[in-house]
Amino acid sequence: MQGQEGGLSPRGRMLDSMSKSKRRPGPSVKQASPGLRHGAPGGPTGPAPRVSRLSPPQVLERMERARVARDKAEAELVVLIDHAVSLGIGWPEIAVKLGVTRQAARQHYQRRHRDGANRQDRVA
Repeated sequence: MQGQEGGLSPRGRMLDSMSKSKRRPGPSVKQASPGLRHGAPGGPTGPAPRVSRLSPPQVLERMERARVARDKAEAELVVLIDHAVSLGIGWPEIAVKLGVTRQAARQHYQRRHRDGANRQDRVA
């Protein structure tokens, strides 16, 4: 590589000056995910191309349907979490299934749980 002192890239110079304990193990070059290819034939897939063809009334209708589906799914999730807690399943396990931290799961759903609602009623 021309114009770089000592033949090291900026990242290489940074790693050279960084102590080994602060370096993260693993490859220094980010690897592409196997399923993701840029410029794949056939163009992009997923919801974006389909949505871009919708008229304004169709967009609004789809938004409303998506909101209703989200609300139904959230209501089912609340019931399932309430039942999980009553079965003695811990918040760490629940949080893993929700893809959030234990603290986020408790803060969001515990207030809806029977015991959580009773505690909030006493405080308010």
